Amino acid sequence: MKNNKNLILYIVGFSLLFLFVVSFIRFVLNINNSSEFLRMLPSIFCYIGALIFILSRVLGFFPVSSNKKVLFDEIIYNLFHKADKKDSHKIPDDLYKRLKKNIRDEEVLTLIASDIVSYCGVDGKDLKVKVKNELVHAAGTFNRNTNEITISLINTRYIDEVLAVLIHECMHFVLRQKGISYTDTLKNEYLTDIACIYFGFGEYINVAYIMIGYLKRNEIKYVKKKISERNY
Repeated sequence: MKNNKNLILYIVGFSLLFLFVVSFIRFVLNINNSSEFLRMLPSIFCYIGALIFILSRVLGFFPVSSNKKVLFDEIIYNLFHKADKKDSHKIPDDLYKRLKKNIRDEEVLTLIASDIVSYCGVDGKDLKVKVKNELVHAAGTFNRNTNEITISLINTRYIDEVLAVLIHECMHFVLRQKGISYTDTLKNEYLTDIACIYFGFGEYINVAYIMIGYLKRNEIKYVKKKISERNY
């Protein structure tokens, strides 16, 4: 199922890329002089932004910056030395089917969260999942004081996004239980995303991380490759 969804994403991505290139060529050919070129600069920057989005977020072809590589390598190194790597994990079919019927079902979301953290070797009996309409600043949150995960009703639209957000928030819980963290907030979020891949949930992350998530698809490819090399 995940491979089929990835194939669909690539088909959509290449289609968008083709339409973008054709549209951009037509746009450039219609520029007649330098003054018109200057007037069209904002539109040109929009085209550049769209190209970067397609190559990085949709197709995952954009190169990863050297600074990000150093950061990701450090995080992967720490994970290999502080936790056992897991093979790919699949959400149980019965729970997936129940969630597909209603992606706001808090009972089944809590059961899936328990399955996720248990696979990572952590007891999740105190973990609860809530869906809230008023959560607008993030797709999800984890409250370390109450062990409650909150999924945003506004910022998650379909089952793949809900699962990716749930897995990410579960990783906050798992990493805390294993004593793995960074004091820098953004660095800690990258750690959490990379841990999703490290603990066997990379395909769920890869499918959904177009509009959400801290890692872009090109960065997910890099992280998966580095983890598979096991040279740490």
